[in-house]
Amino acid sequence: MEPAQFNQFRKALGTFYWDHGFETFCRVTGFDPQFPHALEKWQQFSTCIQAMGQLDDRTWEKLLEASLVDQAPIESVLPR
Repeated sequence: MEPAQFNQFRKALGTFYWDHGFETFCRVTGFDPQFPHALEKWQQFSTCIQAMGQLDDRTWEKLLEASLVDQAPIESVLPR
């Protein structure tokens, strides 16, 4: 995933979070809003979105670029 794609992904999730609520989250994910598990997952999603917003786009780009450099090519991790 390219840095621009990641930023688009991150912003799309943030937009979903800010434009929709718990009920929509449950409908989209298939969680039953009557169960505590659904609220727990909504809270985890909320925490994730808020945490991702703590870093600016350029910092995310740098981190993503560094992680892509550190990844071994797929051929080197596949058994022969």
